[in-house]
Amino acid sequence: MHESPATCLNCAAPLSPDYTYCPACSQRTRLHRLSLHEIAHEAWHYFTHADRSILSLVRNLATRTGAVARRYVDGRRKATFPPLNFFLIVGTLFVLVASTIAPKPSFDVLKAHPEVAAITDSVKQAKYIMVYERQHRVITFMSKYSNVVSMVAVPLTTLLFWLFYRKGRYNYAEHLVAGLFMVGFTNLVYALLMVPVAALLGVRLGGSGSLPLVSLHLCLQVAYGAVFYYYFINRRGAGAACKAAFVSLAATAFWFFLSGTAIGIYIATGFKALR
Repeated sequence: MHESPATCLNCAAPLSPDYTYCPACSQRTRLHRLSLHEIAHEAWHYFTHADRSILSLVRNLATRTGAVARRYVDGRRKATFPPLNFFLIVGTLFVLVASTIAPKPSFDVLKAHPEVAAITDSVKQAKYIMVYERQHRVITFMSKYSNVVSMVAVPLTTLLFWLFYRKGRYNYAEHLVAGLFMVGFTNLVYALLMVPVAALLGVRLGGSGSLPLVSLHLCLQVAYGAVFYYYFINRRGAGAACKAAFVSLAATAFWFFLSGTAIGIYIATGFKALR
């Protein structure tokens, strides 16, 4: 451990010898020289520190749902893991899990769809092959870049939540914070529970066999979103609960419609008409 410097090594603020932390930026005044142990310790502290860890946030999102976001928006930010950091970490974890343990069989249109091989019209057969290849590319993209897809989805679904609750006290940015917490948590559940289950069952994500898991994920989004917003808005009563459930369902359906339309246009046209 080094002696306390006269000025902070991070922000150059003047320090007193008895300071443990810089009064300007909160960095420790006495620092260890960097080592592998120090790096590992900082990482462990970052993820497990009792009052601001990502594990604490996940536990609170599971038990306190939208109250976590409400307290963060209302000012209790120092004690909560940042929403964007949480969302990005979950997105990275999702991609790592999906690319590591999800089955990735090679794709051959004629093997996957033998009925196409029986088509005698070469033009018609080529058209079917092109459609199925585009479907496979969509599935691959959604799995490989699910974090990007989520980053597009959250601002759009947040817009719907904000419109339904526009007479409330929260602005769009504050609803966006709620969306980052909410979608981040449901994506985490999908990555840690549903993707491994699909791998154990030998189900290819995006294939017809994964429809029950995808449906379960959508139901989780709707149910969790309803509970989350009920406590985020913090209005009690059956009317508030019904509204939260309706808006959550509407937001999920809205994104399902937008993404489904975009996928349908790509499969049908390859976006050639938009170039």
